[in-house]
Amino acid sequence: MKCDICRERPAVIFVQQVSRDASVELHLCEKCAKERGYKTQENSIDISLGGIFSEALSGDKRRDQAPACPECGTSLDDIRRRKAVGCAACYREFRAEISALMRSEGFEGGYTGPLPAKLEAFRATPPDPENLRRELQKAIENEDYELAAYYRDRIRAIGGQS
Repeated sequence: MKCDICRERPAVIFVQQVSRDASVELHLCEKCAKERGYKTQENSIDISLGGIFSEALSGDKRRDQAPACPECGTSLDDIRRRKAVGCAACYREFRAEISALMRSEGFEGGYTGPLPAKLEAFRATPPDPENLRRELQKAIENEDYELAAYYRDRIRAIGGQS
């Protein structure tokens, strides 16, 4: 697991800040830990209470001023706590932070496994334009215009004009 601060060196110190509302974990490498007042030795760790409380207080200040998604208002702290975003715009707004969070959870990249058999078969067989036209006609007769627009667009996408 990489350090949450520098994202370069392996984390060797794990600090958990618990408050009434949430719990925040911080994974630090030895260098970043020393910069924040955590002193490590061979088999022990010396943490000054002043360092702990200053981190906690600065964390509370950051929570009030945490950046938020312009679309849904989900803050970066909410994403870290829930490990879920509020909308698609959150991915654009917090791309680097979400990637770092995923790396810290052990996800190093996109899914590269095999496609499910159903999906692979679905992609391998092109849709039949005549079948799509019949479905389009049914949707129009049922006055389901959203579904009709979907079928119209599918027919156009595969090259069968409608």
